[in-house]
Amino acid sequence: MNKLYYKLFMVLFLAVAISGCKLDPPIYPEGTVANPDGGVTIGGNITYVMDGKTTTLKPAVFQVISSTQLPPNGSTQIAGGTDVQNMFSLGAKTTVVGTFDADMIMVGSLLGEGTVTFTEINVPGGVKGTVKGTFTGKVSDLSGGGEKDISGSFNITM
Repeated sequence: MNKLYYKLFMVLFLAVAISGCKLDPPIYPEGTVANPDGGVTIGGNITYVMDGKTTTLKPAVFQVISSTQLPPNGSTQIAGGTDVQNMFSLGAKTTVVGTFDADMIMVGSLLGEGTVTFTEINVPGGVKGTVKGTFTGKVSDLSGGGEKDISGSFNITM
């Protein structure tokens, strides 16, 4: 039951975080979004395959929570998509490179678990940096639909 509450909390947290972000209206070069109030650049993407269809989401964001803030291992979350129907998020209880359980994989209204391999987590200041890796898992509709396999990769710079 606690696992379900954790997943629902993460889904709500990421939904609020993504819906609260407002991109500036100018069109920037593919893969980057300039933010005039601080010169921050968000780039990268999340690409996944599900039901034989490849989907690429840009821009993508990440959040790394240190182990001092979320004991014992911290947490890394990635997210992408511009609306609820195509929103993607993944969360794992780690802040280091390696292969770990993906405690939550969400695609639109589908929710599940899997495995994530972080090949790079380089966030020296805790806010800006790079997160790269791959993932595999199974997701299903919360109303009882069948399971679907999902696999993909991410390369996000903020």
